[in-house]
Parts: sequence; C-alpha cells; structure tokens
Amino acid sequence: MESNYKLLHKSYNTHLRTSLPVYFYGLPNGAIYLVYARFYEISFNNPGLEFVFAVLKNYHYDFESGQVADKNYDELSLAYFSNNIEANEFDIKIIKAYRNIYSFREAIQFLSSRAKETTQNLVAEKM
Repeated sequence: MESNYKLLHKSYNTHLRTSLPVYFYGLPNGAIYLVYARFYEISFNNPGLEFVFAVLKNYHYDFESGQVADKNYDELSLAYFSNNIEANEFDIKIIKAYRNIYSFREAIQFLSSRAKETTQNLVAEKM
C-alpha cells in the first residue's frame, strides 16, 4: 500500500518552542506539514501535551518527484532543506492543536487521514 505522505525530516533542533521532535512531511497537494508536540498547563503544576499540525509556508513539495522547492519554486536538495530549517527561523501556519491525541503514532495516523483527504480532493479536481 502506497503512503499519502512522505517523511522529509525529523529534527530536535528547530526554533519552535518545544524540546520534543518536529516531523516534516510532504503531502500530495504540495504542502509540507509539521507535526510536533508541546506542553501546556492544564492547571498549576499539572501539564498536558498537545499535538500541533502546521504548514510550512515558504516551501513546497513535489510529491511525485520528491523534490523540495522554496517560495520561488527553486529546487533544493533535501540535505539543504534540512540544514536550512534547523539553522534559520521559518514561517508556519498552525492548522490546529489537538489535546485529544496522546502519542506521535496517533498524530501520524491523523496526518495520514488528512493526506488521504487531500489526495481524494486532488483526484476529484482533475476529473
């Protein structure tokens, strides 16, 4: 079975406010999604964990060729992309933060369903 998303990079060293890993996934619609967890305070001395889904604004992904491009559609190597997002701040648009997801595995399953929806929408648009 073919996946509807591709892991581009996993980093523990980004400028996001989390000490947990950040996963960058390429989707068929050209978007690069970030999935990461962060802590929030439920009440005093009682932290919770939420999973954030965001889109990387200044980069695009060609799902068929596996090529990453910047906002000017200049193609970048995956190594350059990985180094660049770790070394510099980047623009993201947070789609939603979920507090009812309890693990990265559940978060990836949610991303997979989101990727499947975008794939179905792309197929419907082409018809």
